[in-house]
Parts: sequence; structure tokens; C-alpha cells
Amino acid sequence: MEQNLQEQAYWLLLTYESGLTPRIINEIISTWCLQLNHTLQEFFMADPQIWIDTCHLSASIIQKLDDARSKLVGQAFLVEQLNHESIHLLTLLDDKYPDLLKSTFKEGSAPPVLFYAGDLQILERKTIAIIGSRKAGEESLAFTRAVSTYLAEQGANIISGNARGVDRSAYEGAISAVGYTTVVLPHGIRKLSQVQWRALLKRIETGKVLLLSQFHPDAQWVVSRAMERNKVVTGLAQVVIVAESDTEGGTWAGALGALRQNKPLYVRDTASSSTLPGNMALIERGGLPLLWPTEQLVHTLSPLLQKSDELRKEKNEESPRPGQLSLFALTGE
Repeated sequence: MEQNLQEQAYWLLLTYESGLTPRIINEIISTWCLQLNHTLQEFFMADPQIWIDTCHLSASIIQKLDDARSKLVGQAFLVEQLNHESIHLLTLLDDKYPDLLKSTFKEGSAPPVLFYAGDLQILERKTIAIIGSRKAGEESLAFTRAVSTYLAEQGANIISGNARGVDRSAYEGAISAVGYTTVVLPHGIRKLSQVQWRALLKRIETGKVLLLSQFHPDAQWVVSRAMERNKVVTGLAQVVIVAESDTEGGTWAGALGALRQNKPLYVRDTASSSTLPGNMALIERGGLPLLWPTEQLVHTLSPLLQKSDELRKEKNEESPRPGQLSLFALTGE
């Protein structure tokens, strides 16, 4: 196996087989890989006493890491499978790991590993997330399709979470405009059905769709993963749009998270506030109203596109050169 694939197997071992939290994993990466300039292969080949001396790990963490070492063969086999299936692995130390995602996660909790299929350069475009309920009403779905179509026509990358309702409408609006879209999965990347793969593959191959997952490739859908996925959806975006939200649940949590991340949050507004109480509550908390329906889509969305482009350019100017990953950004200090 090539050296790069060997190292990837150790990344999977640390991320998915150690039972450690992303914060602890990222602290190990920060100390061992960034400060000491060692590989994870060297980490797992080292004596546990070296782990204690260099990374100051507790006995319980040492035990988990020691137990994980026995699972290397399975991870090495998985890496070879993924390589054969054209599914790529992106680690927190890779130059192409999205800086925007890294910087919006606090306390070093950014996903250590991302799996993807498609062209990562899609993330360099103006990037706008559209979020909303799986059970959204038809008016919200019509809003989502119209907005995602228009934004995609203007060259924006539309990010959505691959669920029913608003997510599906955002994806459909983007591809109807032959635009760019990023689909963030709430489960492992190999858990897509064959029907889903066939529907996505042509657009992935033509560079229009980027498929992402932070979870083990064979991880099933569960509610907690869907909630974690939402943080990546909003974390990848310069701007977030809410089509329809309750005052609890995944969309609500994702929107509040976007506000905490200091993302510009635009919320569909209607003439009758009683029809969308969750949306109105988000506006009260700092969301910017997007009046709908409207016949002036260009006038309504132009400021949003301009804001996204400004933030994209600012981020590009601030980004470190390849090979100069900011430890500050990694740890979130």
C-alpha cells in the first residue's frame, strides 16, 4: 500500500476507532503532527509512555488508543476500497481542508476527517447554505426552489443536507440551473443507495456536485448525526438562508448555530407572521428578513450575493499559504 494510503488508515484509526472526541483527537494532531512534525503512523507505532510524555494523555485515553491499534488491518482495507471507489479522504492537515469550516468550529472540534466525491474547488465559489424543515409547506419549498435556482444561476455554490423537504428542493433548484451544489450527508458516504449514487454520479463527474460526509463511510443515519451534519452545512457557508423552521429541532439548532458562528442569516418572512413562528423567532434573534413572495427576486437577493462574495474574498485574503496551517485556527483558541 502506498505511503499516503497507509497514513490515511491511521487517520481512520484515530478518528473512528479510538472512541475519542474530536476535541481530544485534534489536540493529539496539534501536538504530535503540527508541533512535533510526526505522522500518525509514527504515533501509533510509538510506546504509550511517549504518548504520555508528549501529548500528556490520561490513562483512559491511552487505553482506548492502545485498543484501537488492533483494528488497523480493517482500516487499511477500507482505505483501499475507498480509493477503488473514487471516494477521497481529506484530513484536517490537508491544504484543501476548508478553512471556513475549520474556523467556525470552536474548541478544536472541527471534523478531523472529511470524505468526498467531486471537485473541492466548488467550495471556492460564493457558498450559500439553504436549510429548512423536512416537513416544510409548499410555499417554503417554492421559495427554496426559486431562490436556489436564482443563486445557482449567479454562480453560487448551494449547500444543503440531503434530506426531504427543503434540502431536496435546494438541490433540485441548483441542478435545474445547471449550477454548483454541495451535498452534506447525515450518514456515511457509502450508505447512499445505488439509485442515489446513479442520480449523483453524472453531475459529480462533470464537476457540478460535491458530495461530503464527516462520518465513517459505513455509518448509518441517526438523529445525532443529522444534527452534527447541520453544523457542517452552515460551517461551510458564507451566508445561510432559512426557508422554514420550527422553534425546536434540527433547522432551529442549525440556524442558532449559524448566528453563533457570526454568519449572516437570512430568514424567509411573510406578510402573516403567525404562519412561520420559528422564522419570526429567528428574525427576533438577529436573522435578516427575506420577504416572500416577491416579484423582485433580483433586488431581494442581490445584497445577499454581494455579502457572500465579500466574505469569500476576505477569507481568501486571510487564508494561510499551503503548508502554513494555522495552529490557532486548528485549536480554536
